[in-house]
Amino acid sequence: MINQSSLEKMMVKPNKVLILLVLTVTFIHGASPTQAPCPGGVATLNTEYTITGDRSSFTAFIWERPSDGRYVVTCNPSCSPVAGYSATINDTHSTLTIDSVGVNDAGTWKIVDANVVGAIPVDVCHLTAAKTPECNISSDVDTDALELSTNLTVTVYINGYYCSLETGFNLTTGAVMETLSMKHNVSDVTTDVINKTINIDLSRFGDVTVSFACDVISSDLRCSGVKRLLKSPQQCNISSDTDTDVLEPGTTLTLTVDIRGYYCSKQAGFDLTTGSVTDVLLQNQITHNITDTVQHHFFNVSSDRFGNVSVMFRCDNSNRSLTCDGVSKLSAAPSPTTSPTSSGSSTSRLSSSTTPRSTTVNVVEDGFPVGATVGIVISIVIVLAIIVILVILFRAPRGQKGKYILRKVGGLCWCRK
Repeated sequence: MINQSSLEKMMVKPNKVLILLVLTVTFIHGASPTQAPCPGGVATLNTEYTITGDRSSFTAFIWERPSDGRYVVTCNPSCSPVAGYSATINDTHSTLTIDSVGVNDAGTWKIVDANVVGAIPVDVCHLTAAKTPECNISSDVDTDALELSTNLTVTVYINGYYCSLETGFNLTTGAVMETLSMKHNVSDVTTDVINKTINIDLSRFGDVTVSFACDVISSDLRCSGVKRLLKSPQQCNISSDTDTDVLEPGTTLTLTVDIRGYYCSKQAGFDLTTGSVTDVLLQNQITHNITDTVQHHFFNVSSDRFGNVSVMFRCDNSNRSLTCDGVSKLSAAPSPTTSPTSSGSSTSRLSSSTTPRSTTVNVVEDGFPVGATVGIVISIVIVLAIIVILVILFRAPRGQKGKYILRKVGGLCWCRK
């Protein structure tokens, strides 16, 4: 028969085995409360953040800050806020609100039993704090017109970054990603300027991005400045099937655009602009190497086509105007010189110069000048008077020859001997 003492000893042994088993599993799996991430994973500096923790069986407890062990909020039984921190409580949990996350808030937050002097704090979660920096990328050569085997140096200015754990940066150019800055620790908000020299090959053409890593979390930065590396055409020439300086509206014109030595890592295209009209030459072309193309484009000439001729190179979302040889402008043929207004003025000046200065025409009646009519009448009267005198002279009697005859005709005196 088993006595009470033996029974108690038998019950203690299984309990010891159970405790050892729990500790072993915890050690093997590393299931320490300290490693549990806070809700949301990473808190951004200078923003509000909340942490929810199990209040366990505590009737009164205190939230303890990681960096310096400061007691920030006491809940006994309600929670009393302090500057920058507040908390709520229910039967099972308490939620701490950080008004603006700072560097001192990064680390493992804990709850302390307020009813026990010297109580050991209980881990709630580990808060990672970070600040995403501003970013600018510049280069030492034009990144819209790169040639193969060119050495390109990019300068990345990273302003105001922070991570409470290890942080680093990666640079991606086209299809190639490489380390821009090795992972390291920072104690406060930091600024860096990093130079990177790369040799250009086809794999480098495309978008340029910088990624910011904070512990195991990585995100692309929105950098200003250089956004992509492009292989611009080496040559562009525009020719036509007719003289583009003397074009008549309605003429069918064919322009030939010869483009050589271009590449786009995504989709290439070209646009042709004549005057105020833009037409698509080539669209959504996928290239796998350095490429040439010859495009023939014909249209009927209209007034809105007259003006400059240009070609635009499109690569994905980037546009670049090309410098092309050959035809650069469409011009209309000159029209015949006619100027009715000028002819009228010349005729008027000619009439004025041939009119006698003594004659002044001021009034027009029935289509004729009055002054001109009066002059004609006087001339007729004079001619008639001369005729009458001649008739009288030749009809005078012969016996009267040698005598003086005085006659008055029309106010004129004619004397004959």
